[in-house]
Amino acid sequence: MTSRRRGAFVALACAAAFAGVTASHAQSDPNIVLARNTQPGATGLADANGRSADTWLRDGDRVYVAFSPYTEHFRHNPEYTKHSYLVDLGIQSQYDKVWGSDATLFGLAVFKNSYGQPSQYIYWGQQWDIKPWLYAKVTAGLLHGYKGKYKNNIPFNRAGVAPGIIPSLGVRYGNFHAEGIVLGFSALMFTVGYTF
Repeated sequence: MTSRRRGAFVALACAAAFAGVTASHAQSDPNIVLARNTQPGATGLADANGRSADTWLRDGDRVYVAFSPYTEHFRHNPEYTKHSYLVDLGIQSQYDKVWGSDATLFGLAVFKNSYGQPSQYIYWGQQWDIKPWLYAKVTAGLLHGYKGKYKNNIPFNRAGVAPGIIPSLGVRYGNFHAEGIVLGFSALMFTVGYTF
């Protein structure tokens, strides 16, 4: 891993840890809870959507970070890079849930695509808890980074940004989780992560 990638990973991990500490403090501080319960309309109170001036997160929101150490392509292509490193930073929310889901997801993933190009995926999604330790999720968003001769290797990438829908299946133990992510008809990516 180059020093630039290592620096980006450390920065994302620190941001996630800071956001988790901020959210935890804002939700557990008795003064904040008291203000919410006894002073309607005052600064720092959560509104009907759970928003508060004390934090940019809403009540019950959690921050997660994930890293992908390995991707398995379904077919051999000598142009494929050996490793598609990915760092995913997102928010798991109890608000704006649809289709009977258990959580709404918002996030940004930065990664090397199959051809070694720096790429990004900004997304919104839903998560369903199948068992206490097993869950499924689907995210939809915009992919950027497939350029040059690889521009047409993903559908609808005429403007350099393409839509994407990505399903995954995950297992968790406490705050740790691992996922298998299906990348269209191209590959299966594995991630490990932590929810704050």
